[in-house]
Amino acid sequence: MRRYWKYARPYLSAFIIGPVLMIVEVIGEVVMPLLLKNIIDKGISEGRGIGYIIMMGITMIVTALIMMAGGVGGAYFAIKASTGFANDLRKDMFRQIQKFSFKNIDQYNTGSLITRLTNDITQIQNMLQMLLRMALRSPGMLIGALIAAFALNSNLALTILFVIPFLSAGIYIILKIGFPRFTLMQKKLDALNTVTQENLTNIRVIKSFVRESFEEEKFKKANTGLKNSALSAMNVVIFTIPVMTIAMNFTTLAVVWFGGNQVIAGTMTAGYLTAFVNYVFQILISLVMVSMIILNGSRTLASVRRVNEVLCTEIDLTDENASQKDLTVQHGKVEFRGVHYKYYKNNEKWVLEDINLVINPGETVGIIGSTGSGKSTLVQLIPRLYDADQGEVLVDDVNVKEYSLKNLRNGVGIVLQKNVLFSGTIMENLRWGNEDAPEEEVYRFAEYAQAHGFIS
Repeated sequence: MRRYWKYARPYLSAFIIGPVLMIVEVIGEVVMPLLLKNIIDKGISEGRGIGYIIMMGITMIVTALIMMAGGVGGAYFAIKASTGFANDLRKDMFRQIQKFSFKNIDQYNTGSLITRLTNDITQIQNMLQMLLRMALRSPGMLIGALIAAFALNSNLALTILFVIPFLSAGIYIILKIGFPRFTLMQKKLDALNTVTQENLTNIRVIKSFVRESFEEEKFKKANTGLKNSALSAMNVVIFTIPVMTIAMNFTTLAVVWFGGNQVIAGTMTAGYLTAFVNYVFQILISLVMVSMIILNGSRTLASVRRVNEVLCTEIDLTDENASQKDLTVQHGKVEFRGVHYKYYKNNEKWVLEDINLVINPGETVGIIGSTGSGKSTLVQLIPRLYDADQGEVLVDDVNVKEYSLKNLRNGVGIVLQKNVLFSGTIMENLRWGNEDAPEEEVYRFAEYAQAHGFIS
């Protein structure tokens, strides 16, 4: 939880004010049945007259307006705090992904990272909002209503305590079964996002090879997997409300039965019984809210764990130990000295083995080989998209690990095998490396790349 304190600190006032305002609403909830009791017992039974009833009615209206102000204010600050928290968390997570090396990225698929940045953080945001609105309101209403119920009639209040252990046991069983299913549901959502992303990215290839039917079947399989896992999780959740309803009905029935007998016997007034029934409903509703917090919390824990996986991923390629961070690439000499590299470190076979090569400034060198022979891998070692497992890669006679990543990659121009256009205009894409570049420079470099003819 210490990790998340930095996201809560900027919105600390909202985190405090929101729950405080919800407590105002709770106080109103506890006071309302007492005012109703006074109307029945004193205004009607004791015959204090219409003036007393009107006075109590006005008091109830004022109390309701104060409760409404507290509820609306609490909701506003809860939304403000949770939205800001999620916004900052999402920015940090995106920043962390931007630091990933290719090796780090290979640990996750694209769909999974998208789900974690969007769905998982949204789940955390919704849970946080629920906590700020209900975490104090539900226990507060439960405690306040219990105290008031015992104050009115301690013997009758024991019927409420009798049902709470059974209700708690039912909620515990539901949560124990539901938690693993929520984790599986998030994984299935990952799989669906991955299939969708791959399909949309490679739509031209799919159409060229007439593989629409195959892709539709693959999507159907992923979509059905998500549907089944969601139904499996929700089939557990749907038992929550029936369990609560049965508990509420049995408790209300017991209270009305025993309380009604006391009213008939003259040991309890109708106003007391009416107030007591209201408190029973408040207690059971607060238990429902607590159970919903716990249930949603179990789903949120799965999301928190997935977000933590990304935030805690150790970046294996950094420039923290670089000895010449201010150094920039000046001439462009490239040298490989006894370079070895393999993607999977447990494999016996090297992708690149004992590469020794010197490319002097101004030279043009073509590297020829079959698919998968390591041509692209060799080039990607120069700007440190990967790091050599053995040997050294040098630029201008300096080990690439001694440069800052920014200066090294600014000094090495690389055109990858697969390139994409970002959203925006062609001009914005051409300026992507330097958004302040003047138009004349953009046109000049477009001509160098032989692109000016088809984009002008």
